[in-house]
Amino acid sequence: MKKLVNVLLLLSLYYVTDGQSLTLIKNGKTKYTIVIPENATVLEIQSGKVLQDYLFRMTGVTLPVVADNTGNAPEEILIGRVNRAEQSQVDYAQLKDDGLLIRTIGKKLILTGGKEKGIIYSVYTFLDQYLGCRKYTSDFTYVPRRRKIFLPPVDDMQLPVFAYREVYYNDVYDPEFMNWHKLHSFEGRGGAKTQWGYWVHTFGSLLNPKDYGETHPEYFSYYDGKRHAGLMPSWDKKSTQPEAQLCLSNPDVLEIVCENLKKAIEKKPEALYWSVSQNDNVNYCRCEKCAALDSMYAAYSPGEKILNTHSSGYSSLGMGSILTFVNKVAERFPDKIISTLAYQYSRTPPKGIVPRSNVNIMLCSIESSRNDPMTIGDQAFCEDLIGWGKLTSNILVWDYVIRFSHLFAPFPNLRILQPNIQFLRDNNVTALFEQGNIQSGGDFAPLRTYMIARMLWKPDIDIEKEMNEFIDAYYGPAASEIREYVNLIHDNNQAGKGVRMSIFGNPVQEKETFLSENLIAQYNGIFDRAEKKVKDKPEYYVRVRSARMPVYYAMLEIAKDEKTGNRGAFFQKEDGALIPKSEIEDVLYNFYYQGVKTKVSRTSEWHTPPKEYLEKYILFLNNREE
Repeated sequence: MKKLVNVLLLLSLYYVTDGQSLTLIKNGKTKYTIVIPENATVLEIQSGKVLQDYLFRMTGVTLPVVADNTGNAPEEILIGRVNRAEQSQVDYAQLKDDGLLIRTIGKKLILTGGKEKGIIYSVYTFLDQYLGCRKYTSDFTYVPRRRKIFLPPVDDMQLPVFAYREVYYNDVYDPEFMNWHKLHSFEGRGGAKTQWGYWVHTFGSLLNPKDYGETHPEYFSYYDGKRHAGLMPSWDKKSTQPEAQLCLSNPDVLEIVCENLKKAIEKKPEALYWSVSQNDNVNYCRCEKCAALDSMYAAYSPGEKILNTHSSGYSSLGMGSILTFVNKVAERFPDKIISTLAYQYSRTPPKGIVPRSNVNIMLCSIESSRNDPMTIGDQAFCEDLIGWGKLTSNILVWDYVIRFSHLFAPFPNLRILQPNIQFLRDNNVTALFEQGNIQSGGDFAPLRTYMIARMLWKPDIDIEKEMNEFIDAYYGPAASEIREYVNLIHDNNQAGKGVRMSIFGNPVQEKETFLSENLIAQYNGIFDRAEKKVKDKPEYYVRVRSARMPVYYAMLEIAKDEKTGNRGAFFQKEDGALIPKSEIEDVLYNFYYQGVKTKVSRTSEWHTPPKEYLEKYILFLNNREE
């Protein structure tokens, strides 16, 4: 028996290591077929079609797709859990949900993966990393033409670093972009399967002030000497949201929240994650009982640690009452994961209480400066993350990668993206939500989307190489100028220390650093050269013009702030009269028409489409005042 085991072990090692070089296609011919299971899943069928399609686009050769109940041929590409002996060497338990495997055994190629999307991930990874295809954006795919596809021996198992990977940008509407880059979506965008029932800011949904505000004000936050059970305008300036939080020490609040959560789960039983989390404001309850919980579990005494966001200071002392409440909710729903925010006033981890095993902590970096990596620019956040990591391994970090108040302001943060992702990876973060602009457009939106997507799967990838490759492909003949601009603005951001680059800032704040008069003149010179190179190449020209929009936007905002002088919007006559500068009007219309051409919907996170921006700016120029 022992000898038999040893023989089987040797055979196992032989199968894994006996990879031969494969010639899949040569001079318009192939011996290979694509094999999928007889009772293939939708994903396995799709994977076979995707591989067949891309191989045809590369070589002009169509590989037949057959079921595994056909004869076993020497040359096969095996997709998914096919009925072949080579499959016995695949450790599917190790692949879990999203892991993927690309392996050659003899003359066969295995493309398979975990039970969720690992199989289709293996196909797209094979196309990308082994055949040189690229999915740069939702509407720009690079497919090289080849006469021959040769593959050396391969044994490549890839397991996700982050169990959840979301890039909240416009390209995620495209299913292939999502699958190619192995991304998730809490909203189910791009055909992604979502595990989320509720996402964030759910106190108002679970106990609505409209239903209880007048009859039970005691359910809501107490501060400034009274209960606050009303509504206030939302960020979009159209709808409303709760003006405060819930009174989490009130036992009736727990019962109502659990009852409403139970009803929601009954409507969506397949969802695993359910957010029970604070509303999007800092007006937490300071009643005697809530304050006692916050004080009991506070990691810091009042005034010892102050956080800053939206220009308002507040003590980070609110997690004790929240975690006490959320743990009680999680106890009633043991088969679900209850997610709660560690955000603004609740960001700092408590002492003396830990999250239950089925509680997810969604930690937000909203306060961080984006000049430097977190480890340099926001040590307080790093301390909080490390502290949470000592309490739980179930941490999702919500990071922010753009300037939300001015989506088209230059925001040179590309150099901090990788060190931030690596730091999060190294400190117990299992899920990462990178919030960009889900609408179209914004400062280097396509490039930033691509870079983040690549790093969420491989945090240690050579991101400089990836960025340069993207710029070369996306901007074509103007690539050297785009690269020059990217380097120049980032160099000067790093040189301009002392000015905090906030996600809610204004480009006017940087007018003496990376948006100085001299530098903007240099940027425009670079873009003039770039546009000249691609003026007869419409595909590249529109991309270069879009990349220039943030420079125009910065000029417009600074001109509005300065009013007169070299950078102002007006000439001032001797009698004091203000005359709009024609060059500013030209910049305004260039910005507007490029926005219309590329279907930009907003210039700020929640409001101001290009037409409204144009109209308001014209009103400013005509009235000589805002």
